Amino acid sequence: MYEPEILEMFREIPVFSLSDANQVIPNRIYAKKFLKRLKEMGKLLKIKRGLYTLHKDSFLVSTFIKKPSYITGVSALQFHRVITQIPKEVFCATTKKSSDIKFIDKISFIKTKYFFGYVLEDYEGFKIPIADREKAIIDSIGKIPIHVIEEAFDEVDENKMIGYLLKIKKSEILKRMGYLMEKHQNKPIYGGIKKYLNYKYIFLDPLGPKKGKKDKKWGLIINI
Repeated sequence: MYEPEILEMFREIPVFSLSDANQVIPNRIYAKKFLKRLKEMGKLLKIKRGLYTLHKDSFLVSTFIKKPSYITGVSALQFHRVITQIPKEVFCATTKKSSDIKFIDKISFIKTKYFFGYVLEDYEGFKIPIADREKAIIDSIGKIPIHVIEEAFDEVDENKMIGYLLKIKKSEILKRMGYLMEKHQNKPIYGGIKKYLNYKYIFLDPLGPKKGKKDKKWGLIINI
């Protein structure tokens, strides 16, 4: 098989490994030398040891580096066009602790116990898992300052968000999300989730200043 044919084959795969190349090029030593030569020629990008791509797109390759994972946070919110800020890195949720990757853009992996709320979306001819707006907002808390994601609350599906919150049933998440939903959508949320709340005061934004006015209803210190 000639080089152009091999390149065309791997162009249809967002991320591939040395083992994948070895399936096409039976001699493993030659397969390794072949990939090294392509990289030196600028035809191939190395993501990390043993992983390669022909695509200069961190958003595209991110979820193929670590499985299972899905794109979330401001990366997903920008994809859905509900925030104006363009993120400088790609955020992915995964079930395992994982190191960040330095590629074209930084790819950050966030370990989560709440691995749901994503769908396969069309992107550059591929299907990639991306969080919906509601789950992307939830995943953002404590990772991104709240003021960055507040504009996304105007597009929130109230029923879907409440469904996610009741599935999670974690007081800290429920208090922050409930407060922000009432603030931005002017709809009563408190009554439907109050039995899951404790009244230990926490900061609304974990990344904000360590001072603010107390909100007794939600047990929050409003620091944004």
